[in-house]
Parts: sequence; C-alpha cells; structure tokens
Amino acid sequence: MAEDIKILWFDFLKALTRSIVQINLYKPDHPQVLGAVHEVTNTLAKIFSISNELALTLDNDKLIVNNVPLLASDKLPNSIKNIFLKFNIQSITFLKGLREPDIKTFCKMQYLKTEPIKFLKENSVDKIILNTDIYAKIEKNKTAAQTNTGPQTQGTETAPGKSIAKEIEENYKIETALSVLAAKVTNDENEQKVIVNTLIKKIKNEIEKEIKNIIETHRREKKKFENDIGRTESVITSMADGVITVDKDGKILIMNSDAETMSGKTLKEVSGETIFDISNLENQIITLANEIGSEDKKDISKEVLQKGGKQLSETIKKSTTIIQNEEGKIVGAVSIPTDEAKLKQMDKLKEDFMANMTHELRSPLTSIKAALELLSKEKKITDSAKNFLTTAIRNSDRLNSLINDILDFSKLESGKMIFHLAPVSPVEIAHEAIDSMKAWAKSKEVNISQVNEEDLPEIYIDERKIIQILINIISNAIKFTPANGKIEISVDRGKENLANFVFFSVKDTGCGIKKENQTKIFEKFAQIASGEKIKGTGLGLAITKAMVVLQGGKISLESEYGKGSIFRVAIPIYTKPSESLPEVEIKKSWWRKIFGI
Repeated sequence: MAEDIKILWFDFLKALTRSIVQINLYKPDHPQVLGAVHEVTNTLAKIFSISNELALTLDNDKLIVNNVPLLASDKLPNSIKNIFLKFNIQSITFLKGLREPDIKTFCKMQYLKTEPIKFLKENSVDKIILNTDIYAKIEKNKTAAQTNTGPQTQGTETAPGKSIAKEIEENYKIETALSVLAAKVTNDENEQKVIVNTLIKKIKNEIEKEIKNIIETHRREKKKFENDIGRTESVITSMADGVITVDKDGKILIMNSDAETMSGKTLKEVSGETIFDISNLENQIITLANEIGSEDKKDISKEVLQKGGKQLSETIKKSTTIIQNEEGKIVGAVSIPTDEAKLKQMDKLKEDFMANMTHELRSPLTSIKAALELLSKEKKITDSAKNFLTTAIRNSDRLNSLINDILDFSKLESGKMIFHLAPVSPVEIAHEAIDSMKAWAKSKEVNISQVNEEDLPEIYIDERKIIQILINIISNAIKFTPANGKIEISVDRGKENLANFVFFSVKDTGCGIKKENQTKIFEKFAQIASGEKIKGTGLGLAITKAMVVLQGGKISLESEYGKGSIFRVAIPIYTKPSESLPEVEIKKSWWRKIFGI
C-alpha cells in the first residue's frame, strides 16, 4: 500500500509539472492545458481516496510528502522547485475538494510578481494552503539577535553573518573589510594589524601568481600565432619573386622590379591605381583578401576576390598542392610549373584539330549522302534495299548535325563565330523556323502553332543564327512531346523594364524537366531525357544559350515535371542610330535599396 501511494505522488508531481509548463505556453482553454490539468485532478482524486490532504514540504535537500521523504531536491522539477524558492514557501498543502480552476490558478503562480497567498485568496482558492512559518521564524531570530535579546540559536548566528557580508560588499574596500573581519577574531589591535597585513600579502601573492600564469599563457599563444603567420607568409612569398604593396583600399604603394616586369608597367605609371586596374586580366590571375586592412577588434572575412581567366585560374589551382602539418597549419606547397604559352598552344592545337576534323569529316559525308540519295531513286532496287538506304540517309543527316554542333561550339569557345546583326521581323523569323520543323512535327503527330502580338517592332539580330536558335528549341520540344501533343510558338514584346526586348516563347505539353535538372540543361554535353532514349551531342542548348547571350539576348526556362516546358528567348529590338533608347525606371526592391544595389 505504501508503494502504491508513492507511485501516485510521483504521478501527481509529473502531471503538475506538465500543467505549469503548458499553462505558461498556451491559453487556459487550450486542449494541451485542459488535458494536463485534468490529469492532475484525476491523480489527486486517487490520492484523496486514501488521505484527505497532500502536503509538499521542501526541507533543505529533500522533498517531503505527507511527512515521508520522497526524493532529493535536486531531482525535483524546476517548475515546482521555483515556486518554493521564489516565494520562500516551506510547504504547499492540497485539500480534498480541489477543482480544476483552482489547479489552473496555482499553475500561474510561478511567473507572478505579487504575493502568492494574496493571489490565491483573490481568486477564491481555499483548497490550496501555502505555509511560510519557517521563514517568519528566521526573521524573528534575526530581530532578536540584532537587539541582543532572547537566547542565542543557530538562526541568531546566521542572520548577523549575512548582515556583515552584505555590509562589507556594499560599503567597504578590501583593506577595511579585512580589518572588520580581524576585529571579529580578536580584540587585540596589534594582532588585528598582523592578521590584516598577512592576509593582504597572501592575497597579493596569489593575484600576482595568477596574473603571471595568465600572461605566460597568452605569451605562448601569441608566439604560436606569430609563428603560424610567419610560416604561412614564408611559404607564400617563396613561391613568387615579385612583391606589390597596397593600402587598405587596394591602391598600389610600392612594386619591386620583378613585379614591374610581370605587369609590364613601372611603379611611376601605376602608383595610386587599384591592383585590379593595372593587370591584363585575360592573361593574369589576381587573388586578393576581401578585407585588406588590419583588425584587432573583430574577426576579418576569410573570403578572397579573384579576377582573371577562369581556365587559367583552374589550371594554376590544380597545379598547386598545399602541405599541412597534423594541426592543419600550412607548412609548404607542391607546384607543377605552368606556362601560359603552352596553355595557349594547347588551345590553338585543340581549335585547329576540331576545325580540321569537322572539315575532313564533312567533305566525305556530303559525298556519301549524295550517293545514297541517288541510289534510293533507282527503280530496280528492292523495297528492303530502299529501307536500308533510307536508314543510311537518316543516319548521315544525324552525323552531319553532330559535326555542325561540334564545329559551332568550337567556334563559340574560340570566339571565332561571326554574327551579322541587322533589323529583321520577329514574326517572319518565327514563321520560317516553324515551317522548317512542320514536317517532323507532323510525322510525330504533334500539333505546332504560332501566336503573334500585333505591331511588333523589328529586332536587331543575325537572321540565320536566330532561326537556328528557334529550330534548336523547337526540335527539343518535338523530341520530348508525345503523339497528339501541342507546341505553341508565341511572339510578343516585353513589359515594363523589359520593353526593349521581343520574346519568342516555345511552349510544349511534353514530359517536362525536374527542378533539380533545370540548371543543367544549358551545360555542354548535358542530356536529360525522360522516357525514350534521345540521341545527340548534348551541345544543342549550350550552343543556343551562347548564341543568344552573344547577341545581347536572354534565355530562360519554366517547367513542371510531367506538364511540359516553356523556353523564352528575349532579343533586343532594333533602334535606329539617330534614336536613343527610352529611359525605363526600374523599381528597386526593399533589400536592393538597403544594400545600395
């Protein structure tokens, strides 16, 4: 029976803790609060079936329930312990007949700033009794000790000690405080002086010892930090002969002769200019700390600014390996010599190889295709032979398309593709591209249509290239649109800050593109297909994007997997030389205004 009642006591404490927490998180009528309070009243009902009251007493280091020690105070939930400690309560008694509203009122006490007994009385709670007798007794003993009346008890010794400690803390300096304490030990003034001097000397020695240890620790840390910086600087400086000194804004102050030779300019020519202004960024790589100035109050940014050719930067980065010790500190580097001339030579060899290869392949391929077409027109060949010839012609067309893609991409990479810009009609461009693809769309049973906005201005573009761009996008749409699907090509003018562009939109009802793949489709050699296997180089959209951007345009994609895609190509409108483009006010968003972007 005793074990059963203890289990009920523990259940009550858990339920009461949960109620205190929940009522301070939610409103009193919240289901979480109602459930927790209901659990408290149910547990109390079981306890009251055995006894008429439940008394909790916090006595030093233990919780006593109905005069029975239950658990150590450090294991008592803080929500309940804080009620005892905050309001100097000795015991809390719960009486039979307690209602759920009374429990709710009690649970609110932890966060009160008023007197708890008064709070319970104002809320008509008479079944919960708070007892503060022990603290009243201590205060009474304090008064007795201060007036030197009544017998000396443990309480009368504690209270004055607390008063002296508070008085010393608030009013006395260290030497005076020691004199007060010495006077409590002995009435002999000479002995008091000896005690005070001894304590001061001991305190002084202890403080000096601690300060010395702290200084020594900081000295070692500082030396270790300086050694790490010196070692890293030694490694970096040993990798180069040239030295350039800049100020906190990156403006050049000093250059040695090796740096002048490398930059091709004298100090007199570049003094006062920023480091990024004096370099040929096509052939050089500059890496500069984001924060140049010294800082002793905060951590500086570890980011670096890097300018120069991406290919050259990657080559240099991949040819250098950092050596670290076990603590991760830089102690050396391994570098493979790189020569910019060799890089250029390799690029030239690659370009020449691509051009020669495509030229050498294209010439015999043209002859093969012509011969196959002549053979297919012969009347004496069988139907099966005609099928073979048709397949061969189709494959030669595919091979020719692959060669053209590789050749175009090679020209784009080398910067040798020439664009003949001229004003052309966007409607006619779209119409010509659609006409070129209608036969293929019909063979796949895909409906293709065109929608034009009225009074569209001319665009400034290479006519042949823009047709190729649209054909690339439309052909992709046909590839990934199933039979009975639809492709709509619309031509319209941009709105607001895009009013200087004409948009070509290609919308299909195909398989769509997953969100995680949408950023990859414009990369070279990327093929992201769904369903049937699609053949090709994976260069089509990479070439398309490059040609759009190089002609001052933009390309974007909207797609939902399983519901089709919309490719949009924005091309600048044609403006006569005598006219200037209208100014368009671009409304900045709030975050751009804050950062001055």
